[in-house]
Amino acid sequence: MKVLLTGASGILGSSIIRIFARSGITCDVLDRRQINWSRSERNTSILQGYDYLLHTAANTNVEQCEVAPEMCYRDNVLLTELLAHACYHAHVRMVFISSTGIYGNHKAEPYHEYDSVQPTTQHHRSKWLAEGEILKWLPGALVIRTGWLFGGEPEAKKNFVARRIEEGLLANQKINSNKTQVGNPTFSNDLAERILTLLKNQQVGIMNCVNEGAVSRFDYVKQIMLMADIPIDVIPCSANSFGRQAKVSNNEAAQNLKMELLGYPAMRSWQDALREYVENDLHQWIHKKKLSRKL
Repeated sequence: MKVLLTGASGILGSSIIRIFARSGITCDVLDRRQINWSRSERNTSILQGYDYLLHTAANTNVEQCEVAPEMCYRDNVLLTELLAHACYHAHVRMVFISSTGIYGNHKAEPYHEYDSVQPTTQHHRSKWLAEGEILKWLPGALVIRTGWLFGGEPEAKKNFVARRIEEGLLANQKINSNKTQVGNPTFSNDLAERILTLLKNQQVGIMNCVNEGAVSRFDYVKQIMLMADIPIDVIPCSANSFGRQAKVSNNEAAQNLKMELLGYPAMRSWQDALREYVENDLHQWIHKKKLSRKL
């Protein structure tokens, strides 16, 4: 299996490189600067000889997407359309990483793949439109809807778990967290492993792919503090307390219904995945952070 990867430096991209390497698969990196925006045949030539393009790169700044939607649609829709077009002509299968946030705010329980899509932000609308462009060109593509990714190096700017741990260590007795928004914290390593399995089985179409269990941001952050052994109060707050510009859905939780119907084993609970990540990947980093606070 010969794989080309966008977003290699991101949390998921890094996990894909590592997990695929364990199976003897080397992921070559496609840098955005290599993509030609006006000469589509040049993009096709870059893809020649590959079996899969894994497109994990995206503009994930949900707030900035509201301020500059044209940049959001350039990064998340137009770029994806160019790559899908190139894959079509190069006969390369495509895997696209979408978001469970695209379902919107019309349901109280976790969404499955056959629920309607009603995005409430520019970012999530761009991901939905990108899905459509891919499936228009590539009926055999695999679209993965996931959410609340955690993992990767602690220094990564978008490492949610590491940033909350830093917040907890720096705070004076308490931190605030959203009690109204619900989702599925999903370990990037677990997601990369499941993507590899789906590719080996040549699965196609749209699939939710999250760790088991829906939880509020508040309870998620409480668990992070508990597992990192940070004695601080986490205070439940409403979404309005954070003054966000993007009208993000309060329900981003999902059910992996399609994988269940196809007979795949359930992904492990988000608690078990988070515990492994904190205890194995962040242990030394957390210890150093705590020591530096005491000095």
